[in-house]
Amino acid sequence: MNTNTPLVSICMPAYNAAAYIDETIRSILDQTYAPIELIIVNDGSIDGTDKVLMKYAGKPNIKIIHTVNRGQCAAANKAYEQATGEYIKFFDADDIMNPEHIEAQVKRVIDRPNCIAAAQVKRFYNDDLSTALHEPLGNWRDLKPVDWLVIDNAKGLGMMGACMFLIPRQILEASGLWNERLSLINDYEFSPRFLLRAEMILFTPDAKMFYRSGLIGSLSVSYSRERLVSAFEALVSTEALLLSYENSERVRAALSHMWHLWMYQFYLDAMDLYRKGREHLRGLGNVPDTYYKNAPGRVMRLVGWKNHKRLKRIAGRLKNFFHL
Repeated sequence: MNTNTPLVSICMPAYNAAAYIDETIRSILDQTYAPIELIIVNDGSIDGTDKVLMKYAGKPNIKIIHTVNRGQCAAANKAYEQATGEYIKFFDADDIMNPEHIEAQVKRVIDRPNCIAAAQVKRFYNDDLSTALHEPLGNWRDLKPVDWLVIDNAKGLGMMGACMFLIPRQILEASGLWNERLSLINDYEFSPRFLLRAEMILFTPDAKMFYRSGLIGSLSVSYSRERLVSAFEALVSTEALLLSYENSERVRAALSHMWHLWMYQFYLDAMDLYRKGREHLRGLGNVPDTYYKNAPGRVMRLVGWKNHKRLKRIAGRLKNFFHL
């Protein structure tokens, strides 16, 4: 293998991605960097994703695997099992990368084998790239891993999408792969494990990842019990990991911020998890709520987050009643 142009393996789990996966694959095939292999795991899709993938079957740099539905984490791990590259990128089947993405990230890490390259994330809406927002964050610079994670009171912890990173294989081998028990905020549990194995996180402004928003709901969505348990387990796991790495006021504040964010989801829908979450907040020092005091919604600021959740539940029941 040419050490100046190492092979990059892009691992892509896909579930019911027929509407978007063609555009995603084309953004990968249009890369200015040539030594790329793309491994796609069709995770039991039922929307015709398999038919979209048929036109890519047999291409020398694309490997397509069809499996029964086992979830995103299992599909990502399956793709990794087939990867042969020195560098690994996990990429969602509905996101897009700019043509210079891989080349720019390889250039950043080629002479720094224990570092990870981070891309610039640009969120877009309604399937329209022209709506991509420019949202500069404090971690859009080279930082040590723990600094990257806790900067700006958990802005790093809130940006855990593994798609933005180019990861040396040896770091993944040391950190371990995706936790297949998890189905919600699985990136939040997975990404800190490999990031904290790196020497530095190297920001790569010329590598842009366009994140399709609006497909998966925000905090207004009601999650199943299984998914709420997954989020709780991810929060607990990452709390333990970060505190073992650095038990400091800034780390506890960042973790508290993320707990406060998810307490809204647990409240009423999973009160046992809500009560356990309160115990974790007490253990972190009862850091004041820094999220909902400045909530983006006017109603939430007026009535408080608990009453907002109650009102949302009542509205949902009324909607269901009148649609009977």
